[in-house]
Amino acid sequence: MAEPTLQRDPLELIARMLVGGSYREPSNGRSSIQPLSSADIAGAVGLMRDPVAKQAAVAVALRGQGVSLASLGRALARRVMRQIQWERQNGAELALRMDEPADRWRMRLVLQDAVNDLVWPERRVAAQDAAKAAKMRKGAYLRVHALATAALRQALEDGRQEFKGRLFGAPTKKGPT
Repeated sequence: MAEPTLQRDPLELIARMLVGGSYREPSNGRSSIQPLSSADIAGAVGLMRDPVAKQAAVAVALRGQGVSLASLGRALARRVMRQIQWERQNGAELALRMDEPADRWRMRLVLQDAVNDLVWPERRVAAQDAAKAAKMRKGAYLRVHALATAALRQALEDGRQEFKGRLFGAPTKKGPT
C-alpha cells in the first residue's frame, strides 16, 4: 500500500470517525487507495492491543468526549506505581507510599491531573493549586506528576504507532520483549 504523501497525525483519523461518510487518504499521482470509512478506523482502534495506549489515543483524539478519563487514569495507575516502586528501590525519595490509602488517593488525583493536562492542555491548572488540592507538597506533586505525564505520553506515542500500523498495515516498532 502506498504511503500517504501528507504526514498527518494518525489520531486525526480517529477524530474523523465521528463525521459521517468516508475520508480519502491523499497519495501521489492518481489515487488507487480505497477511501477510509468510519468502520476501518473503528476496526483499527478495536484491534489495538495495549489498553492504555488505546484509551489515551481515543481520549486525545476525541478531546475527552464520550471517553471515561477516570478509567484511563486507573489503567495508567499500575504503570506509574511500578515506576514509583522502581525509583524507591533505586534510592529516590518519593513522598507517596502505595501501602497507605491516603497516598493512593493522592496518586489518583495526580493521575487525573496528568490525564486532564494531556487531553485539555489549555485548561492546565497551576502546580501550586493542584498540589494544594491533592494535599501534597509542590515538589512531591511535581515529581509524581512528571512520572505520570511521561508514562501517559509514552502510552500515547505507542497508541499512535500501533494505530498507524493497524490502519495502514505498516509494521509497528516493538522493543525487546
